[in-house]
Amino acid sequence: MPRVITVTLVLVSFCFLIVSVLGVFKVGCQIPGNLLFAITGSKLGFTASRGGVILAFLFMHLHIVIAFALVLFPAMFMAERVVLGLHKQEGIAKDIDVIDLETPKDLSTDLLQHDDPSAAYKAPGAYLKAAVLRTIMVALCVVVAIAFKDKFGDLLDFIGASATSTCCMILPIAFYLKTFWVKLSKAEKCFAVLSMVVTTALAIYVSIKTGIALFSPTESATVFPFCPVEYQQVVYTNRTHYKF
Repeated sequence: MPRVITVTLVLVSFCFLIVSVLGVFKVGCQIPGNLLFAITGSKLGFTASRGGVILAFLFMHLHIVIAFALVLFPAMFMAERVVLGLHKQEGIAKDIDVIDLETPKDLSTDLLQHDDPSAAYKAPGAYLKAAVLRTIMVALCVVVAIAFKDKFGDLLDFIGASATSTCCMILPIAFYLKTFWVKLSKAEKCFAVLSMVVTTALAIYVSIKTGIALFSPTESATVFPFCPVEYQQVVYTNRTHYKF
């Protein structure tokens, strides 16, 4: 399993790095917050291949469908436990050290005994209640997306900086340190703590910046605020405006 995780993280990081490098290489400081939306038109000063645009959106749709389910399912599971009282029983797992001390026997079916989460839905009316609760949660997500449709990019940035960084980076490292603190080397501890501090600082900073843009936006005539003054209004690929 660690090898699978390592290979996956390296591959995903490499793909993200390629996308970021190519994007900055092509449009520099004028890179938009969402490349997919930008390449559908001529905002960047060029017209992308229609087939490439369609393929990009299809793959993004596939990514969103998978990611949405993966991100929302734990929240649904917890909501069913808190609101409906389902999934209350804890799994029974024998400690490996204890198993080693027991009289040798066939442990193929007795090594780990876990409750089947789907068993909770077999109670009368439980499945219908869970379906209604999950439908409501999805509907709330849709309502929020529609309500912030004009600021959807800022909404994603705000959630990514606040909730996603907390759930996917800060808390996992904190739980890892809490569980394996006595077994970790000083180098691992220092790296983990440093990662938490840096991630927390960046999360707070970006949350504040995106929160201001989302909840208290200010009108600005600057099209590309991250560029030097001479490149803040017109896309740099406009050869009639810029004389190279």
